This record gives sequence, structure tokens and C-alpha cells, in this order.
Amino acid sequence: MLTVFNGLLTPILYMLFFIAAGFLLRRLKALPDNAALVLSKLESNLIIPAMILNTFIRHCSRESIVANYPAMLLSAGLEMLLIILSRPLSGLFAKEGYERNLYRYELIYPNTGFFGYALVQAVFGSEVLYHFMLFLLPVTMGCYTLGISLLTPAGHDAKSQWKRLLNPSMLSVAAGILLGLAGVEKILPQFLSDALSAGASLFTPLAMLLTGFTIGGFALKDLFGQGRSYLVILLRMIVFPALLIALAYLSGASRQTLIFVLFVHALPLGMNPVIYPPQFGRDARPGASMALISTILSLLTLPLFYALLLKLLGMLPMA
Repeated sequence: MLTVFNGLLTPILYMLFFIAAGFLLRRLKALPDNAALVLSKLESNLIIPAMILNTFIRHCSRESIVANYPAMLLSAGLEMLLIILSRPLSGLFAKEGYERNLYRYELIYPNTGFFGYALVQAVFGSEVLYHFMLFLLPVTMGCYTLGISLLTPAGHDAKSQWKRLLNPSMLSVAAGILLGLAGVEKILPQFLSDALSAGASLFTPLAMLLTGFTIGGFALKDLFGQGRSYLVILLRMIVFPALLIALAYLSGASRQTLIFVLFVHALPLGMNPVIYPPQFGRDARPGASMALISTILSLLTLPLFYALLLKLLGMLPMA
């Protein structure tokens, strides 16, 4: 069990190293304040699409999509459950309005786009990452529609939320599926294959630098002093994963699917509640607080959950 714990702890520490580097770069003013915007656009428009294309072109097939279909349905069902549960639970943290919607977002959507992809790729490699991305499709689509609408104050164009699905990441998934099914990998020029692989390799350090740089713009006493953050994190990273894994197990999910449920729903909280509120004149400190604290706590909770799950699945000796 200790070996498994350490095996997952190592990639998390690797990621936290780059988060700390980004944090220090912000505090030391080694980069201009608008570097977060530049890094975000670079990650969203180039690096993430390169990673997605690289993964899907190499591994996508008709057989794999059919095989993953039950897991994708389960993922959608668990997503719907969280959407339902988040409505009353968000009332524990704020009564009405934008603030309550922000906490509702936090209860539904973890940091899959940056932390989840990076962790699965580091622990399992690109082939398992491909299956993980398919499993995540319902969550990703929900995040770009309902999720973003929760972080957008009333009065803004609701139709534009659906247009957000036409973003570089989702377009790359669609293109990657088509190219993978067409067998493009066999005829892809070597320089393009190498370029996609090189772009994909930049994903984790750049994403973590962006996370640390963004959090570095806030005072630590403000981030650690947000009392409600700790209860949200308890629900999001302890209670929900245990509940969802139990439901997935009772539904007869495969071992890989159960591990995917863990690697989605026990993740730290996401960065959108840090990035979106300032665009509408709202306070980003609650989101930054939950992102920072949950990322630090994941050093303990994720490896422990993973080791316990493997034991329960009989993939580790109980002694």
C-alpha cells in the first residue's frame, strides 16, 4: 500500500513543484501581471489541443468507443446526481445569487482540465488518458454549458454558453476522434507526430505554472482564512468521491471505471471560479482559496483514496 501511495504522491509533488514555481514568479514579479492571460490562452489554444489530438490520433478506434460507452453513460449519470445534490447543498454556503452559484459550481466540477489530465497521463500514460478523456466527455460538456452559466451573472447572453462548446478543446476531441477512426496515425508525417508529442509534453508544467501564478496574486491570509472553503473541500474531495465510487461499484462498473471515478471526483477544485468572477466585478478570493487549499490537501487525500480503492478491488494485498 505504501508503494502505491508513494507512486501517486510523486506525480502530485511534481505538479505542485510547478505550482510553487508559478506562485513565486508572481510574488517576485518576475513576470508581468498579464502573464496569466498569456499562459491561459497558450494552454487553451495550443497546448491542450495538441495533447488531445496526440492522444486521440494514437488510440481512438471504433472498438474503443463502443467499449467505453457504458462508462460514459455512468459518468453522465454521476454528473446528473451532482447537479441535483448541488442545488440544496450550495445553500449551506450562500443564500442566493451569484455567490451561491459559484459554490454550486465548486460542488459539481473539479479540476479535470488541468490537474486530472496531467495526473492520469503521469501515472498511467497516454493510452489510459485516452479512455479517461472519453469518460470525462459528459463532465467536460457540462462544465462548458451549465458550469460556465453558473459563473456568468444573470443578464448575460445565455445562448453564448452553448457556443462555448465550440472551443479548441472540444473541437480537438471531435477532430481527434475523426482522425483516429480514419487511421491517420499510419500516414502522419514524422515531423507532425513529433510536434504533437512535444506540444503535449508541455501541458503539465505550463498548466501548473498558470495555476500557481494565478493563485500568487492573492494574499495567503485571505486564502487560508476563508472558512467555508474547508467544508466545500470536505464534500468535494471526501464525501462525494466515497459516495460516487460506491454507486459506481453497485452498478457493476469495471475496475478501470472505478479508478476513473476516483480520478475525476477526488481531484482538487478547479480554476474557473478564480478566472471568471473578476470579469464581472466579483470577488475571486473564495475560488482561489478552494483551489489552493484543495491542491495542497490532495497530497494526502488522492494517494490515500487510490491505495484504499485498489485494496478494496483486490488489486493489492490487504496486509
